[in-house]
Amino acid sequence: LAQRLVRTICTKCKAKYTPRESVILEAGLTMEQAAKATFMKGKGCNHCQKSGFRGRLGIFELLVINSKVRELIFANANTTELRNFAVKNGMSTLYSDGIDKVMRGITTFEEVNRVAKRSEQDNVCLARLPFDQ
Repeated sequence: LAQRLVRTICTKCKAKYTPRESVILEAGLTMEQAAKATFMKGKGCNHCQKSGFRGRLGIFELLVINSKVRELIFANANTTELRNFAVKNGMSTLYSDGIDKVMRGITTFEEVNRVAKRSEQDNVCLARLPFDQ
């Protein structure tokens, strides 16, 4: 289990916005995925002390150890091989869970990038977005 905290957008001053295309593409999303998303930013108010954020929420990554993962571990597979296998079999990464929360208007790209780094395995996870709600 890996987890990080991201700040959540203030519910009192959140407003929809359209991120630049370059930001969307740098995050690993397609424009089609972005069209289905609700991107939000906090304007800043007295409730959030002008920060645009109020509260925190976890983003998560969980590697379930099944028989195949156990075999890979016993065979001394490196972390890249383990992550590739796990992602191909449905695991979501810290980064992709964060981007899912960005697409739902809960947090921002900047917050996710502050706590999680994008890796090559994230591309597989990002292609599955948006995750079921």
